Amino acid sequence: MKIAQKVVKLKDGRSATLKSASPDEADLVLQHLKISHKESYRNLNQGSAHWDNVSVEDESKFLADLESGKNKFMIMAWVDGKIVGGLGLFSQTAEFVRHNASLGMSIQNAYCNTGLGTHLMNTALETAKQIGLRRIDLTVRTYNTAGIALYEKVGFQRIGLLKEIALIDGQYVDEYSYQLLLKD
Repeated sequence: MKIAQKVVKLKDGRSATLKSASPDEADLVLQHLKISHKESYRNLNQGSAHWDNVSVEDESKFLADLESGKNKFMIMAWVDGKIVGGLGLFSQTAEFVRHNASLGMSIQNAYCNTGLGTHLMNTALETAKQIGLRRIDLTVRTYNTAGIALYEKVGFQRIGLLKEIALIDGQYVDEYSYQLLLKD
């Protein structure tokens, strides 16, 4: 699904444009993913090296698939012509659970604590309601206090603890599981 362009004001006075990335912008999406995953790999599910193995052609196909989908989307945040953040929401496809979606996001360090995460999250939740999603889930590392604060601020509720779910830098780390039930 394609997300229409929306301009938001960040706390530092800069403007950010939120919108879907088109397939011909795959190289810019990959640049963002490499930067954000290098900076914050401890909070994400793979390091930046993963994105070295994704071709622009493959990312372009992925973005085209998102555009044609009904219950999945990515919102990218653009500042000064560069992608600096993104949020993906991907619904389940099986008949009885297609009202559920999983959420993931990444923001480059220079744009943390600017309100960008809140803008991305609010836009995603508004869109999720419009397309009929009912439940959104996510996981977050227990030490990611900024992420936890954002998710709880927009209404996500902690529903569990996943022990030793990731192995990062030779140590097992835990994650919290969160969900949000969207109300009409």
